[in-house]
Amino acid sequence: MDRTDNNVLGADKVAQTSALEREDHDSPWKEALEVFFKPFMDLLYPQISTLIDWQQAPKFMDKELQKITRNAENNRRYADKLVQVQFLSGVEQWIYIHIEVQGEPETKFAERMFEYFYRIRDRYQQPVISLAVLTDTHNSFRPHYFRYELAGCAIQFKFSMVKLLDWQSRMDELLHSQNPFGLLIAAQLTAKLVKDSKTRVDNLIGFYRLVIQKDLDKEHIRRLIIFLEWMVYLPEDIRTYYNEQVEHIEEESDMPYISLIERKGIELGIEQGIEQGLEKGISQGRVTALQQTLQKQLKLKFGVLADEYEQRVLQAEESELNLWTERVLFAESVEMVFAQ
Repeated sequence: MDRTDNNVLGADKVAQTSALEREDHDSPWKEALEVFFKPFMDLLYPQISTLIDWQQAPKFMDKELQKITRNAENNRRYADKLVQVQFLSGVEQWIYIHIEVQGEPETKFAERMFEYFYRIRDRYQQPVISLAVLTDTHNSFRPHYFRYELAGCAIQFKFSMVKLLDWQSRMDELLHSQNPFGLLIAAQLTAKLVKDSKTRVDNLIGFYRLVIQKDLDKEHIRRLIIFLEWMVYLPEDIRTYYNEQVEHIEEESDMPYISLIERKGIELGIEQGIEQGLEKGISQGRVTALQQTLQKQLKLKFGVLADEYEQRVLQAEESELNLWTERVLFAESVEMVFAQ
């Protein structure tokens, strides 16, 4: 689901809301690539990652990519990224990443890879590395080149391709690697291969336990959990069981859980971002999610809140909400949560 296609009014809003309840694997990929770009390259394309000067921050060129792809007529679901990096040799390099998230093979996949390669190179006169990540479950679908030949005129374009299905036999490696992107691949495989809702929940809870053990700062842990939960779609009828399992983890760990409410709040922020500006929309969605999470925690622990505290929650900045959300886990009274 491309979120820019859902900026509609009236009756179309109903369809948009329903679409959010279905599995949406492309959007978390787009976000996760920016947050965990180096781990992504280290895990799936290590031979290229070793060439990159990671002291120079990668530049994500979404606007440039939109100019290239906006006229492409294709209703398939995929996530694209165009990233500018600098090699250790000092050479500037553009990396085009295409992630196919639709579950069915496509005859013209390789041709589209060539088309985007050519468009980027022709428009910006920059060297391009083309990478493809296939998330489908068809083992025989493995395009890695496009060839055209007619009347003595021929061209062959090769690109690097990774098939996530090949990692199924290396699941233990994915789960226990310190590379956080391993868990995202495991989550994608779960989303594609595991149909039983309870098993999905059990897998997701296992991922969450492993996230806490990663050598990551608190913010990256929070973002990683959101991406995992976003990828592994959970139907409404299993979420009670999911929340029960999460409560067990909360009792075992001092790491507060990132709830379904927060994830939905961020999704809402992204939707609002279409009209309000992406960064502003995401920020507002995060604040809304934190407010809802904190209100739930306070009421569960201390009962009905006084109007004074309800207002403070609704008027608080994100930094205050984060502080109070941590305090509520250990505070013995509601006054201690909001103490100056």
